[in-house]
Amino acid sequence: MISMAYKRNLEGEKAINFCLNNKYGKKYCLNETKSKWVILFFFDKTSFTSEKSEILFYSKVQEQFKALQAEIIGVGPVSEEEIRKFCIESGCDIILLSDLDYKVSEEYGVVNFSPEKIKKILPMTFLIDKNKYICKYWNRERMYYRFSGYGGDAINLWEQSRMWAHIEKVLDTIESLDKNTKFRWLGKSY
Repeated sequence: MISMAYKRNLEGEKAINFCLNNKYGKKYCLNETKSKWVILFFFDKTSFTSEKSEILFYSKVQEQFKALQAEIIGVGPVSEEEIRKFCIESGCDIILLSDLDYKVSEEYGVVNFSPEKIKKILPMTFLIDKNKYICKYWNRERMYYRFSGYGGDAINLWEQSRMWAHIEKVLDTIESLDKNTKFRWLGKSY
């Protein structure tokens, strides 16, 4: 399987605002978040059926992100009802938002098509600062395929740890930006 490439470079750009419904049908808008950091990740419907779902991993470390004043938001082409059902069954309590028409996913450039011309979501994570600028982004799929070519037990080991590695990168990036008070992004201090 060939990984899908992310074709946009939004690093340093103002994050695209959106207002989407959560599992209760309540609008949630990016520009209304008050946290210092937002971890915005995109997921596909298959994330609701996988035991290795990024949603489950993010949910497990939510407190670590909260300690860094970071909020986790997932966006996917699923209905409010599907989100509600998934959250009840899995015990997940992070913010998941419905993007059934793919509008926000398309604005962020994470929609691709399979060889069968079926819309697929490129598994991207964006780190957004308190001023709503995108500081960093990661293609979780490319990261996985980069390390999966080793074969045998190494593939199994990586399969089990790939999301932990990704989450560790996001946490390290936030901690690094927080510690480096001289760091400036588009003239903004952290």
